Formats: sequence, C-alpha cells, structure tokens
Amino acid sequence: MMQLSFRLLLALVVLAVALVGTGNGQSLQALQKKANKDKDGLARLDINLFMKHVVSETKDYSVVVQLTALSPKYKCGPCKSIDASLRAVSRGWKDQANKNGRDIVFASLDVEDGEELFQQMKIDNIPRVMIFPASKGPHAFANPSPREMSLSPRTSSVSGMASKLSELFGIEIKAHVPVDYARYLMNAASAAAALYALYLVYKHINLRTLGRNVWAIASILFVLLMTSGFMWNRINSPPYMGQTRSGDVILFAPVNNQQYGVETQIVAVSYAVCAMCVVALVRHVPKIQNTDQRNFVTFMFVVALIMTFSYLNSVFRMKMPAYPFRMLLL
Repeated sequence: MMQLSFRLLLALVVLAVALVGTGNGQSLQALQKKANKDKDGLARLDINLFMKHVVSETKDYSVVVQLTALSPKYKCGPCKSIDASLRAVSRGWKDQANKNGRDIVFASLDVEDGEELFQQMKIDNIPRVMIFPASKGPHAFANPSPREMSLSPRTSSVSGMASKLSELFGIEIKAHVPVDYARYLMNAASAAAALYALYLVYKHINLRTLGRNVWAIASILFVLLMTSGFMWNRINSPPYMGQTRSGDVILFAPVNNQQYGVETQIVAVSYAVCAMCVVALVRHVPKIQNTDQRNFVTFMFVVALIMTFSYLNSVFRMKMPAYPFRMLLL
C-alpha cells in the first residue's frame, strides 16, 4: 500500500466541501443499500455519493473503491480484470459470517459516473483501487488517510487482492470464486488424453530405439521452457499480454520484476533460434561440399544468430535500462 499524494488528498477534501458539505450520519446505510442492489455486493457510486459518503465524513467504517472505466468504448482490459477480482472479494465479504464487528464497504466509481472528479483530480491512469479507512470507532486506523493499493500481477489476482486487504484490515477476507466446472472438465479430458497417449507409446514404441537425438531435442525443449520464465508465470499468474488505455497490445512489461505470459513464448522462440543456428553452424554447415553454398549458408546462419541475439539484448535493455550489453539493435 502507499499513501495518496498530498495534492490528491487535498483535491478530494476541497471537492467534498465544494460539492456536498457535511454528511448526514446515514452514510453507512446509504452505501449498504447501494451494495445490496448488486449481486456481488459492490456499491455503484456517482460523484455525489463518493464525496458525501466516502470522502467528506469522519467515518466509523472503511470503504474500498475502484476507479475504473468499464464501458466497451474505453477498451480497458485491466479494468475488467481488476473489476472481476474486486467483485470476487466483495462477494466473499458479503457472504462472510465472522466479520468481527467490522464494517467494510466495497464500491466502484466509473469514469462515466464521475467524469468531473476524474478531470479535477487529473486521474489518467486507471484502474486504481483506493482505500478510505475508518477514522473513529473501535476499528479506527491510527493513520486514517486515504491510501492506494499498488496493483501488481499478484495483487491484481483474486487471492492476492484478498490477502492484501486482509493484511490491511487485520481480518481474514475470503474471496468467493464460483467453481469453474468447464475448466475442471477440460483438465480431466486433457489428463485422460495424455494418459492414453502414454499408453499407446508404451504399447507400440520401443523407447530405447528412438535414439539420442530425440532425447536431446526433448531435453533442449525442456531447458528452453524453464529458462524463458515459464515457472515465474506458473507461480505469479500474470496476464497473457498488456494493454494501453487506447487498447493497443503490450507484449513486454517495461520493468524487470514483471512479465506477461507472451514474453515467455517470445523469449523461448528466440533462444531456440539461437540454439538452432549454433547447432547448424557446428554440425551441418561443415558437411556442405560446395564452397559457395557453404559460405552462403554460413553467412545466413550467422546473420540470423546475430539479429536474434541482438533482439534479445534490446528486450533486456528495455526491461532493465542498466543492462550493459548491446549489439545491432538499441
């Protein structure tokens, strides 16, 4: 979590006073009424509700609000992902029996319902998840200043978001994710198909006669898979690719501690091209009898090797500007 900037906090307070003034003491009931209208318990706010019941009052309850843009015209893929995660957490909190007397409201403010607020606060980076803690009562925060959840691949997931909010509020918040029976069915079908394929291989193919080349290829593929970031993806479950606010696709995360799923595939293919070029230059090119053909093939493989490795260097430098090596590409 990180504290909101002083400018943003000041803007919220000024806007609250200018728009609605002091609350009427019925804020929690008003928010809960809005939340009860949603099947997931996520209160849909407009600018007046946000200012009157979330920002302007001294509260004995906490509010978790997403600032988002869910309309298809905005083409905001991350907004939909964060909305799904927050809804799962909100649904779990709504159904949770033991809340230890805490009042936590989950809410959403869409840009179409609070465009004036987004403009005056100069919010141009969404989605954002903001927490407005309780400032009085038995569960008041020592520092009740609004804060923002840092959205990473881990905290953007359902389990990660629930864990982060549980840590913040000091109570276990259990997300409620519906059982995906289709996924279990597909996994069971895939496992059955794999077992049947292994049975056919065992019954009809003598594995000892396949030769060392087949095992070498299998080993190389396994090494490429592991060195390209596959296990990091399995552990952190990042999105397959990123997306800008305008809807353009992002293939590489611009930081060195995060990656998208497609990066693994691109890096693995690049490693494979480099490996194939080296193997071809060492084992196959020397066997070409014609000198001109051998020189031409050598030139092509060397160019392919240099260009591919240069591309990998450029990717590493983009993700980590301090990376010291470069070749042809910047």
